[in-house]
Amino acid sequence: MDISNEATVDVFSIGPSTIVGRTIAFRILLSRSMSQFREHIFHLLWKLFCRIGDTVMPIISWFHPRNPQGILAMVTLIAFLLKRYTNVKLRAELAYRRKFWRNMMRTALTYEEWAHAAKMLDKETPKMNESEFYDEELVRNKLQELRHRRQEGCLRDIIFCMRADLFRNLGNMCNSELHKGRLQVPRLIKEYIDEVSMQLRMVCDSDTEELLLEEKLAFMHETRHAFGRTALLLSGGASLGSFHIGVVKTLVEHKLMPRIIAGSSVGSIMCSVVATRSWPELQSFFEDSWHSLKFFDQMGGIFTVVKRVMTQGAVHEIRQLQMLLRNLTSNLTFQEAYDMTGRVLGITVCSPRKHEPPRCLNYLTSPHVVIWSAVTASCAFPGLFEAQELMAKDRFGEIVPYHPPFHLGPDEVSGPPVRRWRDGSLESDLPMMQLKELFNVNHFIVSQANPHIAPLLRLKELVRAYGGNFAAKV
Repeated sequence: MDISNEATVDVFSIGPSTIVGRTIAFRILLSRSMSQFREHIFHLLWKLFCRIGDTVMPIISWFHPRNPQGILAMVTLIAFLLKRYTNVKLRAELAYRRKFWRNMMRTALTYEEWAHAAKMLDKETPKMNESEFYDEELVRNKLQELRHRRQEGCLRDIIFCMRADLFRNLGNMCNSELHKGRLQVPRLIKEYIDEVSMQLRMVCDSDTEELLLEEKLAFMHETRHAFGRTALLLSGGASLGSFHIGVVKTLVEHKLMPRIIAGSSVGSIMCSVVATRSWPELQSFFEDSWHSLKFFDQMGGIFTVVKRVMTQGAVHEIRQLQMLLRNLTSNLTFQEAYDMTGRVLGITVCSPRKHEPPRCLNYLTSPHVVIWSAVTASCAFPGLFEAQELMAKDRFGEIVPYHPPFHLGPDEVSGPPVRRWRDGSLESDLPMMQLKELFNVNHFIVSQANPHIAPLLRLKELVRAYGGNFAAKV
């Protein structure tokens, strides 16, 4: 092997590599000494300073105390900066207060607390451009037309005018962005609603021969059908269904309870309480009796529970719930409750059978079913309660099975002889479609107590907020 004794040296640069560095090095090389180089640098800096001074001095002299224009400009500049700083601070304080009142609304325990927080939030919130959320011009023109018809005093013209545009969502005035977190509706919408209400009362209270009673009834019936109806829906949710009590109690206190109320599982219990009581009884119930509600009895020992699970397939015995519901509903049927209170009760149940769809029991589809039987069936969650048979009243007032038992032939496969029903929230937690078809409901007040639904609702809000016009229709 040939080993060379010569060392290899890599190529390297001598001196600075940048243009500025090379320029300085070139200047140093051309200078006679470092002192001459320093004098040259000082001379260049002095020229630069003098040139800047010639430019800046007129501006500085303009702000001389003897120059009123300069003083005015200086004061204006200082005022602008102070105002800008103050506005930033004020906006931060307003944002903090708005956040505080929103949190108070979320944590309010009573409607009065919520209303106070909403009122304060409305004061702290800058006035928004409401015309971006609904057709303000359309509503205003319709309001002026209604007022003009009322001043003329012709009832037939009033009816003709109202029938033309009496819809729930005229000009998109039901847009949730207009009403979210606000104590009152926009002023123009409130004036329109008040005017329509006034004219409806005029038609009802008129005693002239211009309109016959049959014509008034026909007008009211057709108008209600076109306008649609409102329903209260109470979901399932096990023990969280106790939140429904607060919702219903608040609606009763403010006399805003809809005539149509429907629910499933634990929500059906609260629905049955509301639908089987007159208005005074309902008010007294929430004052005195609701504290005594106790739906479950003691489970018993471990051997009792195991035996019940092995024989009935359920942890709880349903007799305690049946006894309570019998007392709460007075053993009424759907038809009897409707005749007594005028409220429409809907309870959803579903069948363990594979091809049978869920049902919404009410006074039209199942008038003779006793309410306590429908509620216990709707609460029969698999594993918690045993599936229940629907019971009804016959023409003699006796409690009999609603569905006759199956009669199986000798060659048919044996199966359960009784048709049973279970928790309605398994397949139809909120019976919106059935209520739309049967009772012309187009507006729903929903109390959703299922915890697994909350993230989905939050996701829906985010999609609507950031998804554009198409996502706003989701």
